This record gives sequence, C-alpha cells and structure tokens, in this order.
Amino acid sequence: MSGGGQRLSRKDFLVLGGLGASTVAVGGLLGKSGLGFGGSVAEAQPAPGAMRRRLVATDGHIALPGRPAYPDPDLYVFGFVEASPDDSIAKVTQDFKGKVQVPAPILGVDEDQEFLLILTNVGLLARPDLDDSHTVHWHGFRNPIALFDGVPEVSIAVPVYRDFPYVYKPRDEGTYMYHCHFEDSEHVQLGMTGVVFVRPDKGAHFAYDDTDGSTAFEREFTLLLNEIDQRPHDGLEQIQEFVWSDYEPQYWIINGRSYPDTAALGGANTPTNLTFQPISSLMQVNPGDRALMRLVNLGYEQQAMQLVGIPMKVVGEDATFLRSADGLTDLSYGAHTIYIGPGESRDILFTAPAFTTSAPVLTDGVGNYNQYLFANRSSYKNANPGVSGLGGQVTEVRVYQGGPLPPQTEPNQTYASA
Repeated sequence: MSGGGQRLSRKDFLVLGGLGASTVAVGGLLGKSGLGFGGSVAEAQPAPGAMRRRLVATDGHIALPGRPAYPDPDLYVFGFVEASPDDSIAKVTQDFKGKVQVPAPILGVDEDQEFLLILTNVGLLARPDLDDSHTVHWHGFRNPIALFDGVPEVSIAVPVYRDFPYVYKPRDEGTYMYHCHFEDSEHVQLGMTGVVFVRPDKGAHFAYDDTDGSTAFEREFTLLLNEIDQRPHDGLEQIQEFVWSDYEPQYWIINGRSYPDTAALGGANTPTNLTFQPISSLMQVNPGDRALMRLVNLGYEQQAMQLVGIPMKVVGEDATFLRSADGLTDLSYGAHTIYIGPGESRDILFTAPAFTTSAPVLTDGVGNYNQYLFANRSSYKNANPGVSGLGGQVTEVRVYQGGPLPPQTEPNQTYASA
C-alpha cells in the first residue's frame, strides 16, 4: 500500500490473528492517516463497480415515550451513523460526533458484489473519558477471512480517531444483521445494531434465487427488534456501574422506536424529536401489493410477532432459502405468529388485502386506509412505562384505498402524501 504506510507481511497477519484487538492499539498498524495498515481512506479502493459505504461509531441520545424529557431525546446510546467514504476523520468527527443513529443504517448489497465498508471511530461526546474501540461483526455471514469478521479476539478493533476497511464479497443471499462485537453485551444493548441484506442474482425485487418467482415482492421493509433496560444507559452516562445479570427491560422496540413512534414517518419526513431514529417501521402498501418483511432480532429475548388479519409466509430463515438443496421441495410455511430468537432473522412475505369499508377506515396525508397491527403477542411488551394506551413492540400496516402509492425507491420508504 502506498503513501508511506506500513506494509503487512504474511507474518504480520499471523500475529494479528493471534493478538486480535490489542495489536491495533499499539505498533502503528492503524497509521496516523487513520486507515488500517497506515494508508489513507482514498487508497482503500475496491474493484470497479464495487460498493463503498462508511459507518461512524459515536454516541448520542434517542427518544422513548414515558421518559422524563419525552418527546425530546434523553436516553443515552451508542451507535453508527453514515458518512461519506471520502471525508477525512477530522470532518466526520466535526459532523457526526454525538449524533448517533439508532438503529444503524440499512445496508443492502448485491450477491457477488464486492463491498468495502469503512468503520471510523470518532469517540464519545458525553463520555470523553472513555476510549472504547469498536468493530463491525456481520452476524451469520459466511466470512472466510477472520480479519474482517469483527470479533476483536481474532480480528481487529478500531480505536478512537482511526479507520478500518472491511472487505466483503457476499455469495449467499438473504437477511443478516450487524453489530459491534467489542464489549458486545454492552455495545449491542447501547444500540450498535443494524440490518444488512444480500439481494440475489435474480434481481432486486426477489428475496432469494428462486426458480418460480415465489419470493418476488413489490415493497420491502426491514424490522429490527430489540428490548431496552434503561438502567445501563442512564448509568453509563452518569458513570455508574450496572450488573448485567440484573438485566430486566422496560421497553420493547422496533427500529429503535416504541409505538406510536414506530408508525411515525421516516427518512426525510422523520419528526424532529426522532431525528436520531430515522428508520420508520410503518408499512404503507396498496391493495394487492406483495411485501417482504426482513425481520431481525438483536435483543436478548425471544419474541413472538403477529400480523392480525393478514396471512404471512416465511420463505427464509437465518439467510437461508427454505427450499431443499435440489430445489424441488418447498420448505416455506404459513404462520400466524413468528417466533424469533436472539441473533435470528426471518424473511416473511404477505399480500395486502383489498381495501374495505366494512372495516374501520382511518385517514392520513395519503388518504383513507385500513389499519392492521404487527405486534408482539405478549401484552406487557405492548406498553410504555408510565404511559397509558398501546405502546412498545407494535407497528402498523396501512392498506390504502385506490392504490395511491408510487413504487418504492428504497426499503422502509414512507409517504406523507399521495
């Protein structure tokens, strides 16, 4: 690698495999320019046509109903936010330190597409005394190179004010998840989690490389399930100890939000108090639309999710197509309840029913719609502490009269008007 950085020999790589995260903190393997192995970010160029993304690790606050300052954000979190791969560490530090996003940005890549993911650690604004390193672990991914696996004991952890380039070439389509694996019991609970999926060679509107069109869809939604115990969040900000065996959550969330915020708009239409929780869980569909739910659980509890009034079909589990190896036997199944354990994913298809005036009709900026709830079947997980009414791990499917919605241009897209 040019630019005066230190080159790694085969022996250096073997040493890295043995020493893991501790090696990066000493010896200059992450050079002054910031990039792993001493180069600059611009030098870490993948093959032509490859995808380049950059995640910035930092801290911040999010809003949860029932918290003392609500609707203002006041729950302390760690997380990732996206930045330009070409900016300097100084610029991303100035732009993003203390402005975390929960959950982390959705990452969607194509099968057999080379993918360069640069992780930049800019440190913590609320706790500048902490110098926690961070990693990206792509959970469930068949990664042949331990160096890029993100488990610090056998790869690399990124210290403050440094970069590291992860290089992937995914060969197995499906839905995965990613999270920090450094002090992972704390960093996962603090919010360093996200959804990553691999599109099949068959095309962007298929969940898997089927031979019969059985996994085709028009709309796509990623739903990341977590639960939150407020005490380690508050304690960390206040420099107080938390005993993890006392873990007992008070909030159950989808995409970093608790209902009714789960059904608030996202992206450019995100409400001001949810600026740092920009991924909506609202599923807006036209009658007859076939929708794919990429459901992921990165909490510590098993969850049981129901979509009352609309049949669901599970076509993939843990990034594996539910079809026999010879492709002849369909192993997908219909379900009224989706059971999903920690670290698991499900690919679920449903078809939006016809709009009907015989059911309750509600109205928003798009128009009239029928409402269906996607919710945890455990009632105590459908409430927010200290707040009356429905809350927690609940979101909505809205089926609109007349089919006014245009085609999606990105997963989880929401519409303020027709």
